[in-house]
Amino acid sequence: MQSNVCVVGGGIVGLSSAYFLAKTGHSVTVIERDSIGSHASGFAYGSLSPLGEAGQAEDILPELEIARMGMDIHTQFSRELFESTGIKTDHRFRPALDLTFTASEATKAKKQVEWRTDEKGYRVEWLSSEEALQVNPHISKEILGAVYTEGVADVEPYKLLLALTQACELLGVDIVHGDVSGVIRKGTTITITTQSGLRTCDNLVLAMGPWMGKTAEWLGIEVPITPLKGQIVRLNAPNVTVNCSVGWQGNYACTKPDGLLWAGTTEENVGFNDIPTINGRDQILEALNKMIPNLDDATLVQHTACLRPLPVDGKIIIGSVPNDQNIFLATGTGRKGILLGPAMGKIISQLISDQQPEVEITSFSPARFASL
Repeated sequence: MQSNVCVVGGGIVGLSSAYFLAKTGHSVTVIERDSIGSHASGFAYGSLSPLGEAGQAEDILPELEIARMGMDIHTQFSRELFESTGIKTDHRFRPALDLTFTASEATKAKKQVEWRTDEKGYRVEWLSSEEALQVNPHISKEILGAVYTEGVADVEPYKLLLALTQACELLGVDIVHGDVSGVIRKGTTITITTQSGLRTCDNLVLAMGPWMGKTAEWLGIEVPITPLKGQIVRLNAPNVTVNCSVGWQGNYACTKPDGLLWAGTTEENVGFNDIPTINGRDQILEALNKMIPNLDDATLVQHTACLRPLPVDGKIIIGSVPNDQNIFLATGTGRKGILLGPAMGKIISQLISDQQPEVEITSFSPARFASL
């Protein structure tokens, strides 16, 4: 079957690419190996902040412009997707509170406040421990202080994917099940091999998350992506409401619109093993109890794990491959997939439509791996 564009991967990056491509008038097919939302995009926490959260603000700096773009698109999606599908994505603005327990953590956090305050549309300030406890009395009284940020948001990732899927289908996108096993260029046509047969297209987008490594044999260049396992728990905590995203050293917790206290996360280099573990659960609960004590009455409702795509140099990968200007890569978001994914999708649409991307993406090009 012929499509103007084939997108391999039905996560947040792939579906966002399909959505914006279809809105631009392209004929689009999405090929997804598993069910929509069954991997990282469907199990994520859903935090949205171009300033970084959970005490790891520096991690967002390389993609800051794309993160800003992602924030704007998520606000757009919250209205646009509901209007077209009737599905609420639970997008909401809520503050963040990044805790510090040591003098070195406090010093680092105060330096983050300095650059965060330059971002328009956000209120960022250092709070003493007493002031932070006024924001949320359930946090630990052992903190030295916290960074308070207004203007950040979150979304329910699985609902977002469902809304994007339906919106894509309403725009005429063909979403099919298939496991891609090969890509061959023949003249002006790209042929994709799946277990159900061949598909051809003029442009190909590979948005396969941590499974991008298998594309090296198709493309002739290495795509150095490894899976980074992350686990999340959801708790019923009837006596504790955390009305902001509380973070510390990469850990986070927040009461989401479903009424559950979501907490995470782990960072595990264990290959493609995405099974939740007792050790992962206990690690999350230990950090959660440090941030928010007195959760004795909380009960575990859900425990999930997923694999995020981690590039070797820590930066996203987006753009055409060096040896074929009609094959595009879009991956490498690490822990920031939900935030960056819609912006990456729009950039892919702009590239395929011969439009200038809204932000500079040269440093994220797949060409940086050509010599590997």
